[in-house]
Amino acid sequence: MPVDIQTDSLIWILIAFILSGILIYGLSRRLFSQLSPAAAWGLIGLRIAAAAVALAVLSDPVSRMVLERTVSPRLAVLVDTSASMGLTDRLGRRNEVLASVLSGDALQALETRHRVHRYRFAEDLSPLPEDVIDTLSTEGAGTDIGGAMSFLEGGSGAGRFTAAVLVTDGNFTAGRDPLRVAEDLDMPVYTVGIGDTLAVRDIGVSHLTVNEVVYTGSNVPVEVGVRGRGYDSVRVPVTLREEGRILRSEEVTLDGREEERTVVFHVVPETEGVHRYQVEVPELDGEITAGNNHREFAIKVLKSGLRVLYIEGAPRADMGFLRRSMEKDANLEVTGILLRPDGRTFPEPMPASRTDWFSYDLVILGSVDYERIRPWAPLLVAFVEERGGGLIAFGGPHSFEMGGYAGTPVGDLMPFAIAASARGLSEEAFVPDLTADGRTHPITRLDDDPAESERRWLELPPLPGMNQAGRAKPGATVLARHPTWRAEDERTPVIAEHRYGQGRVLGIAAQGLWRWDLMMWGSGGTNAAYERFWNNAVRWITVREGSRRIRVVSDKLQYHGGETIRFDGQVYDENYRPVEGAELNVAVRPAQDETGALQINLTSSGQGFGRYAGRLQFLPAGAYSFEAAAALSGVPIGNDRGGFVVGEAGAEFERTRMNRELLVRLADMTGGGFYLPSDIDRIADDIELDEITVQESRTVSLWNHPGVLALLVCLLAAEWFYRRYLGMV
Repeated sequence: MPVDIQTDSLIWILIAFILSGILIYGLSRRLFSQLSPAAAWGLIGLRIAAAAVALAVLSDPVSRMVLERTVSPRLAVLVDTSASMGLTDRLGRRNEVLASVLSGDALQALETRHRVHRYRFAEDLSPLPEDVIDTLSTEGAGTDIGGAMSFLEGGSGAGRFTAAVLVTDGNFTAGRDPLRVAEDLDMPVYTVGIGDTLAVRDIGVSHLTVNEVVYTGSNVPVEVGVRGRGYDSVRVPVTLREEGRILRSEEVTLDGREEERTVVFHVVPETEGVHRYQVEVPELDGEITAGNNHREFAIKVLKSGLRVLYIEGAPRADMGFLRRSMEKDANLEVTGILLRPDGRTFPEPMPASRTDWFSYDLVILGSVDYERIRPWAPLLVAFVEERGGGLIAFGGPHSFEMGGYAGTPVGDLMPFAIAASARGLSEEAFVPDLTADGRTHPITRLDDDPAESERRWLELPPLPGMNQAGRAKPGATVLARHPTWRAEDERTPVIAEHRYGQGRVLGIAAQGLWRWDLMMWGSGGTNAAYERFWNNAVRWITVREGSRRIRVVSDKLQYHGGETIRFDGQVYDENYRPVEGAELNVAVRPAQDETGALQINLTSSGQGFGRYAGRLQFLPAGAYSFEAAAALSGVPIGNDRGGFVVGEAGAEFERTRMNRELLVRLADMTGGGFYLPSDIDRIADDIELDEITVQESRTVSLWNHPGVLALLVCLLAAEWFYRRYLGMV
């Protein structure tokens, strides 16, 4: 039983011991004149011994005891409980075969010699209780064999697995490739194959390809793949439905070669929102399963396009570059109008009525004097304030203070407090400096990655100048400022936005933004940042999307059965600043059921900026809608809604034969063996595992050990009694 002295320096303890001995000897020298040398040395020795014990206690020594023992090896039994394990084939029902294997003598024999731990797995792994073997559920929506094998790698010593028995049909549909996991696995895996290796009779929808987001009126292709197995020649109809109503149907011929046949349907959604569809083939006699005979999917349909009215006072580079950028987007309908000095317009008249103005989604106001636009100013104000339209105004020689906007209805729309006395167009080049809001705002985010977005801003060429538009109005969000100019007590805003009535207004005091397009090409870059900026601005500033203060989306529109549904949410205040600490609740219900709903709370994603996330699992197949509601300190902020579709566990039925090749390779790669249920009795004799030697250590601190205290007391008592014996007490 070794003893370790745990102290900062053993040298200092030895020095302290020597000095203590010298000190005790010095103080006890008078004993040699009173007693015989033997008696004197006896007392000095007892005193030095007591001091040595006291010093040893103060050094905090520990006693470490190491024991060795042997234990039985740990053996893991991994049982596949996915949906394909419930199929019925030529050999019978697979779950019944599985139950007979688990309750048979072979595995019982293993338990007499090894510490056997049973686990069940499908998408995830969990312990398998003994009392559920006869009623074992095989309904998992996926098979993650690689994940189950990765679990074996954990543990050490007596807690480490030394071998595993894998009971499965070998058809993995999720997670890592089991063969890649087996390459790093340092233990034998004995595989037990469940199911028939011969072909079965089955037809099913093998793949489905469709756009998840489209616009109204689009002719959307829906590509459906159908595959048949075990049938010599059969014609089957492939049917497309929307909410149960048949839209299209087409027949395909399937033969015994298992080749996929493809059918392409087209749908033309006419209304906005989430449209839900089903594609199906009929169930034929003798099929192993009908679980793969249909698929459900959803398409999110947006309004077909935004109508944009672009007003300029004269042709200029900004107008040409911006129009060319917007016209690349087929979902933007851009109308450009020039207001001539004589009051006429080109190439077409200005909108004359509220109906005409309200038919647009966005107005872009370039370098236009107020006097030219005065006749239409009331309609422009109503468009923003009442209709909820978006307005973007940007700099130029006739914009903002240079255009006489101060004190006018159009000037009131702007996010800048335009002063009548503040006139002058600067032609000093500068690079806008993003504010904290600008680094995260959707308009100025040039990339989804914040760091990449800031890098792109730094790469942009300088702008040639800007208007002295004035300070930002109260409640406006400033996205970028001039690096040096100041308006009153703050740096001059360059880009700002605010809400005006039902709409939003974006003000850009700078001019010459076309340089972010042309000059980037000259420096070896592209105009991606320029187009991203304007696309962000146009999409966000329009009321339909931009004014929503709460946004919640599911990460997909269609899921496999059992797949995790992830919700991502964003919450903003009335000035579109991210809100932290909000209560964000999502109610999920079947699309045709307006009664019961499943409630989940989204919590902060940990990324900040008003982002929230939540997960939902194990929803039955079907179409679902959800409604999200956010509140802060009990005050409602807003709502959002959406939908998604959960399909059957189709992937589990795409391969219905036992994958014998995979199971044999797994066994060979790891040094195990492959077995069928008919010969599993051999497994108990084949698995011979050595016992494990385990070392266990126990440490005891001596400073508070009763034996050490007793020794110290005994030494002090012996010294006192010896002095009394010598007549010194």
